[in-house]
Amino acid sequence: MDDVEVSAALTEDERAAARAFVARCEVRLSTFHRIAVGLLSGAGLLVVLPVVARDSITGILRSLVAGDFTVPDGLLIVMVFAILGVPGFALWLLFADLTRFYFHANHLGNGRETFTPRFTLTSLRLPADELGPNATQQLDRARHEPRIVELLVPTNDASRARIDRQLDVYRATRERGGRDDHGRAEGLFELAASHPRPLLEEVAKIEYGMVRHGLRLRSIVLRYVKAVLAVLVAAVAVYSGDAVVVGLDPTAGVTVADAAWLAAIGLIWAPVVVLGITSPVRWIEQLMRDDGAATTAVANDPELTHVERVALPIAAVGWVAGAAAMIVAALDADLSTSGRVTGLAVLAISTLAVGIAASTGRFRSLLAR
Repeated sequence: MDDVEVSAALTEDERAAARAFVARCEVRLSTFHRIAVGLLSGAGLLVVLPVVARDSITGILRSLVAGDFTVPDGLLIVMVFAILGVPGFALWLLFADLTRFYFHANHLGNGRETFTPRFTLTSLRLPADELGPNATQQLDRARHEPRIVELLVPTNDASRARIDRQLDVYRATRERGGRDDHGRAEGLFELAASHPRPLLEEVAKIEYGMVRHGLRLRSIVLRYVKAVLAVLVAAVAVYSGDAVVVGLDPTAGVTVADAAWLAAIGLIWAPVVVLGITSPVRWIEQLMRDDGAATTAVANDPELTHVERVALPIAAVGWVAGAAAMIVAALDADLSTSGRVTGLAVLAISTLAVGIAASTGRFRSLLAR
C-alpha cells in the first residue's frame, strides 16, 4: 500500500488530528526562526564593538611598533592578536552556524543525485491526497493557467532567460518540465523543495524538521552566549591596554613598565576568557544536577563545546606570549622593584589559575578532541 492509499484510509478524525499537528509545528517553527533572527541581529551588533574599539586597538599596536622594536614588543603583539582572535573565532563559528541553520541541502532528480542549497523552510503545496479526483483535476488546470504561472515566471524574455540560466546550472530541474513557462515554474518549485506530498508524509517531514531545528538552535544559542562573553572580556582587556598607552609619545614606543602592565592585562585576560566561554556548559550541567542527574555528558558533546576547543589553544598562545613578555620585563634592570614584584605576583597567580584549570578532566578532554 503506497502513501496515497494509506492517507486515503484515514478517518476524518485522524485527518483532522494530522492537520492540527502540522499547524502546531508550523507555529513552533516560526518561533524557532524568530529566535534565530534575534540571535542574528545580536551577532551583528557584536561586530560593531571592534569598530567602536578601533582607536584603542590601533593605539596599542602603534605604541608597540614605535621606537626600537624589542622581543617584549613582539610577544605583546602576539598577545593582542590572541585577545582579538578568541572573540573573532567565536563570532565566525556563530555566523557559520546561523548560515547552516537557514540553509539546507535539496535533493533533485529522480535518482536524487543532484544537490542544491535551499532555505530551511520549504515552500508548501496542498497535500496530494486532500482533494478528490475532480477537485484535483481542477487544481491541476489552475496551476497551468498562464495568469497563475506568470506570478512565478514573468512573461518577458529577460526574466525567462534569467530563470533558464539558473535552472541550467541544476540539470535535474529540467526533468519535471520543458522549456515552456510551466516547465520553468516546475523547475523553480524543485529548487524550493516544494512537492505535493501526501498528508502523512508531510507530518513525517515536519517531525524530522522540528528535530533538526531544535538541535541546531540549541548549539547556536550556546555559541551566541559564548561569543558575547568572549567579546565582553576582550573589550575590557583592550580598553585597559588603551589606558596604559594613552598619552605616550607616538614615536618613543612603550617603556618597560608599560610592557609589564600590558603583559599583566594579558595574563589576567587568558584565565578570565577561558572561564567565560566554558561557563555556559557548566551552568547547564549545574541545572541538570539540580534536577537530580548524578553525571552529565554535556562537556563531551562536540557540538556544544566546539567554541572551547577552538578558543582554548588561542588563549594558551596569548597567555604564553604574555608570560614570556612579563618575564623579560621583570629581568630588565629599568623596571622598578615594586613593578617587578607586582608583575611576578600577577604571573604567579595567573599560572596557578591556568594550572588548576588544566588539571581538570574537562580541559584535558577538550584539548584532546
